Amino acid sequence: MKKLTQDERLEYWKYQCAALSFIRAKEVADYLISNENSSLIYQLITSLYVLYGRPFKQRNKVRISEDIVPQEYLTEHRLLLDLRDKMFAHIDTDGLPEKDIIQLSKILIKVRNNIAMAGMASLLPQGYNFEKIRDLCKSLYDICDAKSQTILIYAIDGSSVPDLTYEIDLSAEKVYLIKPVNYTLT
Repeated sequence: MKKLTQDERLEYWKYQCAALSFIRAKEVADYLISNENSSLIYQLITSLYVLYGRPFKQRNKVRISEDIVPQEYLTEHRLLLDLRDKMFAHIDTDGLPEKDIIQLSKILIKVRNNIAMAGMASLLPQGYNFEKIRDLCKSLYDICDAKSQTILIYAIDGSSVPDLTYEIDLSAEKVYLIKPVNYTLT
């Protein structure tokens, strides 16, 4: 195995973390496509947008570049991040004026028999295109997973790695990419 600098190990971490976020976002989109009447739709959509945006909203050192987004998905990508910032990870009173969306979220109060019940309405004029989001997530997963696998193959350098659970070593000194740990993946 080769010893790598912290920056090289962070590069692996960045792409593998992004790949895992995108594949989980894809799984949520798949579920939403099959279960459009779920009572948990708002919670699932929130999860989808937060998972999708996470790799692009990390601190600079481990943030992936938007340059990897395939051209045919740029419109969806930008909308996903805008909605993540204004409607799902945060809730803003205003909308996206540059897209002629004045307000994204409204608090509604339904009164029945003198009892008020509050709820939130999320307003997205064109709806959610879960199929396109799923395809974008899969595409980005493939890109990020390939980048992380390239780093892993370089780091292992043809070595035989024992069957154990490892973690990515992000310590400051120059060390191996992976180190054994005593716990299992969930």
